[in-house]
Amino acid sequence: AAYEQNLVLPHVRLDDTPALFAALKEIGLSTPNADLLSDVIACPGLDYCSLANARSIPVAQALSKRLADLDYQEKVGPVRINMSGCINACGHHHVGHIGVLGVDRKGEEYYQITVGGSPDEQAALGDIVGKSLPSEEVAPAIQRTLDRYLQIRTDGERFIDTVRRVGPDPFRDAIYEALDATA
Repeated sequence: AAYEQNLVLPHVRLDDTPALFAALKEIGLSTPNADLLSDVIACPGLDYCSLANARSIPVAQALSKRLADLDYQEKVGPVRINMSGCINACGHHHVGHIGVLGVDRKGEEYYQITVGGSPDEQAALGDIVGKSLPSEEVAPAIQRTLDRYLQIRTDGERFIDTVRRVGPDPFRDAIYEALDATA
């Protein structure tokens, strides 16, 4: 896929690589998380875009912080999380293994979660799992989605393959059973 958000530093001499890595580590840019949970793709959202319905960056940051444990990320394996602040889909939420779309609900920022999107040779749009959630519920909902995946996956099965095998219902249940229990 060609829509990753990465930083490329060209023309770095091999001898300078250790110093560059140390400098990147000092500012928090050395985490080996490519294609893992905290490698979230997000559009600028409402903070920087007049078209957006909702903020993307703070929600993506909260999600990355919640899922920062590298051992957990390695256990879960590769999962594409994509976030868009509006239906224009600059964050490509519709093809994220887990997608998050910011929506306006009576003047409030809410987020719709999808599962099963993919930009690969088995391209698919994600399935909406249920009603939209307030921002503070997004990271916990995605955590519950991932925990459910860990419960139901077969040995060595990737997240996207589990979603293709079982559909969105187990993930919907994981998200909304917990919310219904607290209501």
